[in-house]
Amino acid sequence: MKTFHCRTLAIAVLIIFAMLLLQRVESLSISTPHFAITHNYSYNPESNYSELFESQLIPQPAGVPAAHSSSFVTLSNGDLLAFWFAGTKEGRPDVQIWMSRYHNGVWSQAKSVVNPSMVSRANNRYVVKLGNPVAYVDAHSVLHLFVVSVSMGGWSGSNLNHMISNDEGATWSEPDRIVVSPFFNVSTLVRTSPVGLSDGGFYLPVYHEFIRKYPELLRFDASGNFVNVIRITNKNRMLQPSVVPINSTDAVAYLRNSTLGDAPKNIYEVFTHNGGLSWDKPIATNLFNHDSSVVGLNLQDGRFMMIYNQVTRGHLWLAISKDGLNWRPFYQLENSDLHGAEFSYPDAHINGDTIDITYTYNRKEIKHVRFNKKWLNHEANNASK
Repeated sequence: MKTFHCRTLAIAVLIIFAMLLLQRVESLSISTPHFAITHNYSYNPESNYSELFESQLIPQPAGVPAAHSSSFVTLSNGDLLAFWFAGTKEGRPDVQIWMSRYHNGVWSQAKSVVNPSMVSRANNRYVVKLGNPVAYVDAHSVLHLFVVSVSMGGWSGSNLNHMISNDEGATWSEPDRIVVSPFFNVSTLVRTSPVGLSDGGFYLPVYHEFIRKYPELLRFDASGNFVNVIRITNKNRMLQPSVVPINSTDAVAYLRNSTLGDAPKNIYEVFTHNGGLSWDKPIATNLFNHDSSVVGLNLQDGRFMMIYNQVTRGHLWLAISKDGLNWRPFYQLENSDLHGAEFSYPDAHINGDTIDITYTYNRKEIKHVRFNKKWLNHEANNASK
């Protein structure tokens, strides 16, 4: 009988640990969050503004052949600050996080912000590689930088690190490892931009890759402290949520579809109506992507825009929608069928009449594209004829 009870207890413990491994415990927030909606769009269709479309490659660090996964923020004076990882190849120990500033139409020469040794020293643990930086400026003008690090294995064994700067990137705090769960605390990755909340805090979209792949939100308070984690969906192989607020309580998250196989993969979307506390069932959109990161934008004029890879990563498209549900592709930012061509992992922000996009350019550089609403409307109207 004693042996039976011991076996039962052992089985129970294994079941509990398996449940914790597959689904981390989510703590509920005390208050219902609200998205911080800022309507900074002032475009007048009758204005005399000329169409604007320009692009340039961000200067890369000398002797560094590979670059990927950019993120950028808009500073108070209108400058842009971009971050990405670069080294000899993704996953190599020499990969660092680099930063460049866009001022008066020119990007500065890139400089290193984070390397594996810095993260290793700060957290007293071995770090073999870094990746996927994500930047955010909060309601108090504090700059946050989130970086993925790996001590062993692949990206599914990653940790998430948090750094802050109070002087727009001139100096930084030491990397601080975020404890998402007291159990295992691995496999939390970032890719897409945070969204602000009305209380001064923000949501950081993340995703989990170990055993199952699914998207989550990490909530931070107004002081930049981690509060809790919210599961967006349990649907497997949904990654890298791009969260787009619609109003103070409603938002849509667009999900990368990493379903196995070569068949076309629909981009999925999922809605929340209570400030992100719970999410509806994911549904497939009419857009397809090649198992790659996507970005959605609220154009603040009743329309939405998507930046995504259609068919392959050699084709980077813009699509437009009046309801965030039904999409119409209207412009190709990049179009190449060459073997190895890749224009992927976009980040995008709208500020007034201007839309900025950065993305990986052939895994060698980061490209910046800037256009205004007049150009966008002209292209969208021409594509519909």
